[in-house]
Amino acid sequence: MDWKKTLLGIAPTIATALGGPFAGAATKFLAKELCGDENATIEIIEAAVIGASPQQLVKLKELDLTFKIDMEKLDIDVFNIEADEKKNARREHKDSRMPSVLSIALTVFIMLIVYGLFYTSPPAGARDILLLLLGVVIKEWSNSMHYWYGVTHKATIKK
Repeated sequence: MDWKKTLLGIAPTIATALGGPFAGAATKFLAKELCGDENATIEIIEAAVIGASPQQLVKLKELDLTFKIDMEKLDIDVFNIEADEKKNARREHKDSRMPSVLSIALTVFIMLIVYGLFYTSPPAGARDILLLLLGVVIKEWSNSMHYWYGVTHKATIKK
C-alpha cells in the first residue's frame, strides 16, 4: 500500500506539499502532529498513516486543514505551486519532441502488454508480472496525460 496515495485521499494539502518544494515542512509537521516527534523518520510516519484508526484519520483531516491555514498565513498555496511546476515544465519542453515520444511509447507499451495478456499465452508465471507491469505503465501513462491536459487540482486565485 502506498501511504502517500492514502494520505492524498485524507489530507490532500499535506500530501501535495510532500511532493513539492515544501516536503521538508510537511514532513516535520506530520512528524510532530501525528507522531508526537518532530524528528520521526519517514518509516514511522508511513506506519502511522497506514495503521491509522478512524479517530486518527479524523485527526489527519484536521491536521490537513491546520497545515493549509498555516501555509495560507505565509501566502503559500501548495496546489498552485504544483500547477506552476507543471506549467513551467510544459513551457520548457515546448520545442522538444521527447514528451510526445514518451506519451506515444507508453500508449504503445500498454497496447502490447494488453495484447500479450489477452491474445497470447504468456509463459508460466509471466502473467502476474505482466499484470503488475501493466499497472505501473498505466500509472505513468496517466502522468503523461496530465502533462498534456493539465492537473486534476483546481487552482485557487488569491486576492
